[in-house]
Amino acid sequence: MARQASRPEHKIQEVSTLHTLGFKNRTEMASILVLLAVIATVTTIVNGDGAVNQRYGPDVMRAAEFAIGFHNRMSNYPYAYKVISVISENSQIYPPARMKYTMTVKVGETTCKNTDKVNLTDCRLQTSSDAKAMICQFVVLAVPNASFPTNSYLLSNKCN
Repeated sequence: MARQASRPEHKIQEVSTLHTLGFKNRTEMASILVLLAVIATVTTIVNGDGAVNQRYGPDVMRAAEFAIGFHNRMSNYPYAYKVISVISENSQIYPPARMKYTMTVKVGETTCKNTDKVNLTDCRLQTSSDAKAMICQFVVLAVPNASFPTNSYLLSNKCN
């Protein structure tokens, strides 16, 4: 059986659609789509207290906030610390349904006393000249949608 040649009208329609959308060819369109995906993945926001935060996905931010909350509870700092920004992060899937987040986080001292019931979302960063900031390395194991008493575990915790 003879193979049918590709129909030229389909190619003409595709090229016409690309030009209508403002693209010269498929490669240009793919490059723009990749760029848009990168921009959508990493966005910069300004927190209510004026700190600029390089925002990773919400799961990464939850893991970072969990880690600094746990770190605060285990320390004897007079004031609680909160996440200023996630500097770097590496996520790994741990079967059956867990995520391991290895991250470097910049944290700053807040105006809230460090108690076991402190709500960091209500705490503002200190603005005095002697306000402290630290760089922390955390490893968090998260179990999404778990019905355990906690769905995250701090495996490693180092701040300096």
